[in-house]
Amino acid sequence: MKKLKNIKAVIFDWAGTIIDYGCIAPAQVFIEVFRQKDIFISMEEARSPMGLAKKDHVRALFRLDTVQKQWVAEYGRIPSEHDIDIIYSDLEPALAAIVKNYSEPIPGAVELINRLKDQGIKVGTTTGYVAEMMKNILPIATSRGLIPDSVVNSSEVSAGRPAPWMIYRNCEKMNVFPLSHMVKIGDTVADIQEGINAGMWTIGLTKSGNELGLSLSEAESADPVWIAHKIALADRKMTNNGADFVTEGVWDCWRILEEIDEQIQSNATNDGNIEPSFTKGKQGFNYFPLFF
Repeated sequence: MKKLKNIKAVIFDWAGTIIDYGCIAPAQVFIEVFRQKDIFISMEEARSPMGLAKKDHVRALFRLDTVQKQWVAEYGRIPSEHDIDIIYSDLEPALAAIVKNYSEPIPGAVELINRLKDQGIKVGTTTGYVAEMMKNILPIATSRGLIPDSVVNSSEVSAGRPAPWMIYRNCEKMNVFPLSHMVKIGDTVADIQEGINAGMWTIGLTKSGNELGLSLSEAESADPVWIAHKIALADRKMTNNGADFVTEGVWDCWRILEEIDEQIQSNATNDGNIEPSFTKGKQGFNYFPLFF
């Protein structure tokens, strides 16, 4: 096993990245809370804003034309911020109750996190879940050996993803910097944007999380040709949104971390530049692909 000499910290998402293969829990709950108001959303629609703070996720669903039309037909008016609050008030306890059933670590997560910690690399986490939800997840996850150095949820900061505030809070709690020596790993575009906006390297995951949206058993029994097609689409989506690297799941991230570690060293040796492979531009960053 190669020692990572330049990476200071790795920050993971939770659902779909290190627990809840397929990111099943939140998608189910979003569909159900809207159904209770006689508003029907598809699984694809429910998943489309995944990775945002959960109230922002509700807000994004209300912006969908299909949801707005149903709401007007059912209630005779355009949905308001008050309606967002009502849906969210139903969603938060429902999601807090169900997440404990979806807290099993994804294969490779415990091993990767322990390997990082054994090398003295800090392990942080960010999530769209709020404190009440994480309160039900953490005891189960830690009992399975999933023990990061830092856990920051969206209710601890002024704004969730794609804002970088949860990452900055992790840095403060773990006393680790610079961000150009850190890596964000997640299964949604919002994860990638969060990492980019913080100035980190990013790894997008295509199979274990929201993009494929299948449980482990479903993924193992699905048609391999269909799986390969869906993974290719997810890969393109992650890449187009600026991910430095893309792979299927955390079980395959060590080799990428080695490449990032080497690139940080190479950049510092060649020209003193230790920044990830993008430069700041309007509305975020201009991305220059970096693949090996």
